[in-house]
Amino acid sequence: MKPLLEVRNAWYRYPGGIEALKGADLAVSNGEVVSIIGPNGCGKTTLLLIATGLLEPE
Repeated sequence: MKPLLEVRNAWYRYPGGIEALKGADLAVSNGEVVSIIGPNGCGKTTLLLIATGLLEPE
């Protein structure tokens, strides 16, 4: 089954050189419930912004 939402090998660096993502993957299929957890500054929001098209990955 093809995922409804998929991000593969996403890299993102904020201005100033801060690396938010280094090769992140995310795949969500129909009916799945997903939780993205982690400490502050680990890239959770950046990953979701890329997944929704609001940020362009490197």
